[in-house]
Amino acid sequence: MLVGIVTLKSAPWELEDNFQRLEAYVREAARRRAQVIVAPESVLDGYVFNADPTSQLADMLEIAQTVPDGSYIQRAGALCRELGIYLIFGLLEREDQTLFNACVMLDPQGEVIAHYRKITTAGEYAITPGRALQPFDTPLGRLGFLLCSDRTVDNCAVLGVQGAQVIFIPMDGSGGPENTEKMRWRARDNQCWIVIANTWSAVIISPSGELHLEKYETECISVQYVHLPQRDKNQGRSRFVARRPDLYGPLVTGHEDGYYDGEGKLTAEGEARRQATRRRAAEES
Repeated sequence: MLVGIVTLKSAPWELEDNFQRLEAYVREAARRRAQVIVAPESVLDGYVFNADPTSQLADMLEIAQTVPDGSYIQRAGALCRELGIYLIFGLLEREDQTLFNACVMLDPQGEVIAHYRKITTAGEYAITPGRALQPFDTPLGRLGFLLCSDRTVDNCAVLGVQGAQVIFIPMDGSGGPENTEKMRWRARDNQCWIVIANTWSAVIISPSGELHLEKYETECISVQYVHLPQRDKNQGRSRFVARRPDLYGPLVTGHEDGYYDGEGKLTAEGEARRQATRRRAAEES
């Protein structure tokens, strides 16, 4: 399949302008025959919860989207139907009075076929951590999703052991060549493709760790092939079939200074990190 990656830095609060810019890039990628188009984390709202250190919960609830019936998700669905594409993009989501940093995948019929909520949100103001980490079965294959700081060894492995063929990672900032090298090892270890759509970079890594795309540039489109051959479920996954789950208890034991408790909620240390991140953003603004 041909994958198009959108790299753009959107503006906090400017949903209409951000969507119009995203739409223009999506149309360009579709003209270049991309079948799946991926945009950065929180591209719709401009990563407002951290980019604007004065952001408040009530204001963010006003602009957050509900899934699947939010107005901009519906507009994205119409775009998918018109162009016959799959589209993945990040957004601020609300469920009642709770906010999530999320991404969705829409199919060529404009329907949401995958919906993921970021699970590592200790550094993000007012954002509740997601509670699920599993791939989605789609017409394209078994696909996993992570958002930016979710891209740790353990999180990638959880998707890998569940058979993810591709892990899509929308990001906002961070990254760079050092991150790309780390993600090459994640791809090798989990025998899956990794696709990164950042605000300033685009990366595609094969299951063998080879770089099929590495580009550090913003406000652009990159298009490259991702090959998903049919295979036996254990082919190339000896790491997983040879696992010793009886020995892995320490991996699921929380660290004494960890940011999340046994239920996935922020600990005191996690809340302290969140407040420190907000103070630092205010000082730098």
